[in-house]
Amino acid sequence: MATIDRNTAPTKQEIETFLKEVDFNLPKGFMDFFKETNGADICTGKKYVLLWALTDMVELNKEYNVEEYAPEFFIFGSDGGDTAFVIEKSTGDIYEMPFIGMFKEEAVFKNKTFTEFIESI
Repeated sequence: MATIDRNTAPTKQEIETFLKEVDFNLPKGFMDFFKETNGADICTGKKYVLLWALTDMVELNKEYNVEEYAPEFFIFGSDGGDTAFVIEKSTGDIYEMPFIGMFKEEAVFKNKTFTEFIESI
């Protein structure tokens, strides 16, 4: 059973700003989740997932130089260590990839929808 520690929900303005900044299709269920929480920590006995705050995602992707190293992807969280959870911009599919060695060839498919991603934790 996963424990989800949710942040306060983003404002309507923060959601609108985020949606204007992304130029790709988000996975099904992504915005449903992030309308309710501006990021979250999810923990099971075996896994940890840190979902970045919606209000920080675009800036963090810039700071990690995602556009330079893996322009096909957009990071939305991590395992708290060296693994990033990413959206493939062309499909909306979810992958995991290392922060170091951030290349398409290193991406491993995880789920088709955000709902499936959360259920798989």
